Amino acid sequence: MNTEINAPEELARYRFGYVVRHAQHPVLELTWLQTSSAMSDEDWMTGLMMLAAEAAAADVTAILIDATSFRHGFEDREAAMSWRDARVIPRYNNAGVQKFAFVMPEGYPGPTAESGAAPVFDGPAAQFPTQWFRTRESAMKWLVG
Repeated sequence: MNTEINAPEELARYRFGYVVRHAQHPVLELTWLQTSSAMSDEDWMTGLMMLAAEAAAADVTAILIDATSFRHGFEDREAAMSWRDARVIPRYNNAGVQKFAFVMPEGYPGPTAESGAAPVFDGPAAQFPTQWFRTRESAMKWLVG
């Protein structure tokens, strides 16, 4: 019996984060690094475009963003989210993404699955539900379940 666990394969990296593909599940993951405290909104956009490009190239149905070390303070959050809705979410839709999850840092004040929040379609272009979590385990269970 083969009990070997395959480590995620790193697909892309830049100074603020990296993208991996999970070997055992059709999940792509972007992990933000603590260096994100020094990023601009344009740097954040670069990270999302990197993730979108990998989603288009990979056969995945889910995306996980590990935001436990995310430290970026948006210069213009409204403009950044509008850009994401117009430029990135359609690429996720075209890639066949069916679920999207965030693992949030300790102390995150917003609603999470663990507190009973339901998934939402985050933004006008999203064709998939998004959910926020306190733990990686809960997020992965929801993504692959």
